[in-house]
Amino acid sequence: MSNRRALRVPRAALAAVVVLAFLLPFGVPSPYLLQMLTNGWIYGLLALSLTLVAGTVGQISLGHAALLLIGAYASALLSTDLGWSPAVTIPLAGVITAAIGTLLVYPSFRLRGHYVSIATLGIGEIIGLVVLNWDSLTRGPVGITGIAPLSLFGWQLSGVRAVYWFTLGVLVLLALLQARLLDSHLGRTWRAIREDDVAARAYGIRPNRYKAIAFACGGLAAGIGGGIAAHLYSYINYQTFDSQVSILALTMVILGGLGSVIGAVAGALALISLPELFRFAADYRMLIYGVILLLLVRFRPQGLFGSV
Repeated sequence: MSNRRALRVPRAALAAVVVLAFLLPFGVPSPYLLQMLTNGWIYGLLALSLTLVAGTVGQISLGHAALLLIGAYASALLSTDLGWSPAVTIPLAGVITAAIGTLLVYPSFRLRGHYVSIATLGIGEIIGLVVLNWDSLTRGPVGITGIAPLSLFGWQLSGVRAVYWFTLGVLVLLALLQARLLDSHLGRTWRAIREDDVAARAYGIRPNRYKAIAFACGGLAAGIGGGIAAHLYSYINYQTFDSQVSILALTMVILGGLGSVIGAVAGALALISLPELFRFAADYRMLIYGVILLLLVRFRPQGLFGSV
């Protein structure tokens, strides 16, 4: 694999992989393995969100797990307090997350370089503290219990296979939408801002407006992922998605390649699901992660599927 060229995956091969992923539950008898893959798809939604913001627009976010937390609480509260179906609360959680996340991070667009990362880290911690202390809404440190299981308009997704297919279907749909965005004029504008925002301004582009659009699109995917996780876990609190999840998400997109949709999903699968196949080496997991990242930085600095 050359470190100077982007790794291109033929569409036919990619479609075959997606079909195999949908057929996998028929050949895998272990519910535990399917559950681990489902968690990988949920974190894949977070990685999609972060790779759009960090890789395409160039705004490194160190508090991205807060978007998962907002989505999880939004869907859980709408479901438990109002009795709405998860089929309604999960998309609403994505919209709410997109709106709140964009409004909170918008003032940081005036910053440059590493100051943006520091600002997003602070925003993520603030959101966690708000969730912890707003007892009347979020139940404070107790968290939310008894969250309704996943269901679609009265049809409950009972069984690991149904949840697996639902989560994978949502991931594939949002990945296709994001890939379409990246191929449009909007994606080209985002990349222009990433390369040189001064030159983009000279061409009449307003970087802050397009950065806000990117955070909104990313927040939608992360919020939906958080909503799915809330109904899958049935219990959440302010520590369910902490700052370590943000660092894990950043590791995923760096491994897969910043700005790459395929790379985001591959990174999530590599760091969340595949390690369960090597539980015999659990004591050396962090050492293996470190060695892989060092080799990646040395021989493939743009990530597995990233471009130059």
